[in-house]
Amino acid sequence: MEVFAIQLGAYSLGILAAVLATILFGLTNVVYKAHSTDVRVLEISNTRVWISLPLAVLLVLLPIRATSFSMTAQAAIALSFSMIVGIVMGDAAYFMSQNRIGVSRAFPIAMSYPLLVYTLAATYLSEPILPFRVFGAFLVVGGVGLIARTKGQMQEDSALDNKRKAAVGIALALVTAVLWAVGEVVLQFGLTTVDAVDGYFVRMLAGSLFLLPTLPFSMSRARRPSRKLLVLLLVTGIIGMGFSMALGTFAVKYIGATVSSIIVASAPLITTPLSVFYLGEQVTKPVAGGTIMTFAGIVLVILGV
Repeated sequence: MEVFAIQLGAYSLGILAAVLATILFGLTNVVYKAHSTDVRVLEISNTRVWISLPLAVLLVLLPIRATSFSMTAQAAIALSFSMIVGIVMGDAAYFMSQNRIGVSRAFPIAMSYPLLVYTLAATYLSEPILPFRVFGAFLVVGGVGLIARTKGQMQEDSALDNKRKAAVGIALALVTAVLWAVGEVVLQFGLTTVDAVDGYFVRMLAGSLFLLPTLPFSMSRARRPSRKLLVLLLVTGIIGMGFSMALGTFAVKYIGATVSSIIVASAPLITTPLSVFYLGEQVTKPVAGGTIMTFAGIVLVILGV
């Protein structure tokens, strides 16, 4: 895979991987939101990890790399930490957040994490501070925030319940941003001397082992999902965790955590129209302005190398 990266251009390949990961991530999050009343966060987490682990094993076994599997203890610890903190814990916090305040609010708040990624990467990984990239990051976060502020109010049983659910949901979205940022930066550090395929395998293995003790709890539910819903969860899991995280790992390897996270943060460009048409969430005219800001920010980030 490293050979392919050199031939196609590592940076271009990383950008493509990040864009594809963003699309898959955005699509699956809307599906999870649509079925939030039928499935629990623990079931989502286990389904995504266990259905995606075979893909990680397959990628390691396929002869698509110039070198065999290689992993240092330091890299394995960093990659495992990035998976448990950034993906398992971070995604769980996000799903609980979107169940309370909706995709159109939880997603934009959580997607402010690139600014924290940039700060951490500059501090601990000597990431260069580039004016165009910094400005682009602020445009993306600002555009996403503008999109968030234009969404309709939640429909709850009472105004008091609204406030309580909103407060918890916003807090969980902010926690998500921190967990995602820390996970991304540690991931970049772990991939420094490791092939992206090997890194992806270690991350999936770590996530599976971490969630293993919770598997009986997620399977012991009296009211189990219907066969149709189970199939949907399996398909969504392999797309949202398997392919999306594999692409995300390649993206961080080739373009770094900062650029990758900023591209992923543009996912509301995908989730917003889906939330409107698929989930019935409301949108107003300022979304156009937020969309333009977000797109312009992505262009500046990509070109600001």
